Amino acid sequence: MAELCILVRTAPYSKINAAEAVRHINGAVNNNVKTSVVFVDDGVYCLRENQDMGVSGFTSISAAVKQIIGTAKMLEDEGDTLKIYTHKGSLKECGIGADNLSAEQAGMLSGFEVVDDKGLAKVVGSAKTLMIF
Repeated sequence: MAELCILVRTAPYSKINAAEAVRHINGAVNNNVKTSVVFVDDGVYCLRENQDMGVSGFTSISAAVKQIIGTAKMLEDEGDTLKIYTHKGSLKECGIGADNLSAEQAGMLSGFEVVDDKGLAKVVGSAKTLMIF
């Protein structure tokens, strides 16, 4: 069970929320807090490969998200220190990744688990603390 669940709901370059989520994820991991991260709603766009900030004025978070996923892979042997999820329904609503495509084929980063509604409820409901961005 995670001590902290960070729910990322906003697109990466519409508000500062996604960047703040990345900052909090890194802080939790650096302080050895068992953390689950779930990208839902427009937050699934944070998992896109080769993100384009356009003229938003925001700094790219693509490399930071990629690093977080890499950290999660590295920590797998230590149990559930950091787990990364995305919501299947949110991917579908955003038109990302048909069921028969791999993450890479869909233009997504790889290394996260896709969960359905029940899986989402389990991840969020089992955490001691929930942060929503």
